[in-house]
Amino acid sequence: MRRMSADCSLPGLGLRERKKVRTRDAILRAAVELFERKGYEHTTVEEIAEAADVSPRTFFRYFDSKVEAIMTPKDDRSDFGSLIAARPPEEGPVEAMRQVVRSTLGALVVENPLLVRQMRIMMGTPSLNAVAREHFNEHSTDMASEFATRLGVPADDLRPHVIAAAIGNCICTVVNRWVTEEGSPERLLEMLDEGCHMLAAGLDRMPAPEPSP
Repeated sequence: MRRMSADCSLPGLGLRERKKVRTRDAILRAAVELFERKGYEHTTVEEIAEAADVSPRTFFRYFDSKVEAIMTPKDDRSDFGSLIAARPPEEGPVEAMRQVVRSTLGALVVENPLLVRQMRIMMGTPSLNAVAREHFNEHSTDMASEFATRLGVPADDLRPHVIAAAIGNCICTVVNRWVTEEGSPERLLEMLDEGCHMLAAGLDRMPAPEPSP
């Protein structure tokens, strides 16, 4: 998630752009605080707008829905396929993905306390948890394609797709456990490393299938 915060100095932006960023940030913070206090399902757009001191119409200029006020808009999501492709070729699929997640989500979680709160709301709300998994799964085809390149197999081979699914579930499981434990941002990175190391021992060197009789 790559939202810009009003706490930033916002270098290079004009007055109009700075006001837009701060309005968006105010709406986001109001949404997070209400979701924490009342629950996502019991909070309305009108309540978020009132708490942010804007009109509902202004809310919809920045977010299409309540979901987008807590999830990352599609245009802001990381391109995992390209990020994996940029990793050193000697890295196995799991290690490449671990490094990508560490360098994107990891840095943001450590530096952005609001993002940590958003993640806890997302993973602690069943409907949002399901949407978060769907968003991550949208990258599975691109991930599998890059994994196929690393394994030296065709893109339609089963192995890279199994690896992409396993890694996606691993990351979601780690985040869910971290939310349950109410761990620190640093603990999230530790758990990510632990989960990926468990997978890497087998998946990075997944053997070719035996020929069918």
